[in-house]
Amino acid sequence: MLGFVVARSENALEPRPAAVENCHVAHGGAELDPMDARMDADEHRPRPDTANWALAVTSGWCVLAIARQDASYLFPAAMCFAIWLQCHQRIVVEGRFVRRVGLRPVVLDIGTASVVHSGSSWWRELFFCGPVLQLRDADGHRLYLESWLWDTPTRDRFVEAAARAARS
Repeated sequence: MLGFVVARSENALEPRPAAVENCHVAHGGAELDPMDARMDADEHRPRPDTANWALAVTSGWCVLAIARQDASYLFPAAMCFAIWLQCHQRIVVEGRFVRRVGLRPVVLDIGTASVVHSGSSWWRELFFCGPVLQLRDADGHRLYLESWLWDTPTRDRFVEAAARAARS
């Protein structure tokens, strides 16, 4: 798995170099480890299972609305569709800046970021609007990382990078 190394404050998140063996082979070149290849060091996407379930439930509510001829079933379908839209965002790491692209775009300076709240369990965050993992930089920009959307290793990397940047 790729990790991040915090070096200087101007490059707070730097991808660790992937191990490459035998760069010049007959079939065209060496490949990265499959675990490293699935997650780009500069771009992070939410886990796809949440999006798949949200779209399946959205479809179910729409079918139920058509079958029962009741438009009130379209409201929970719209809520599930909103979760599906939330799942199609991404986080892009560019040097010391972290940019969230999606429904709540933000640019965060990870070099000055600190953890405001450590979050809660996924079901509290999703169903009861519980507090989510929140990072805030010196300019007041906030990055929210929901546990029902982002996997634990991704969340831990950003928390560790913010903690290391705060210590240096």
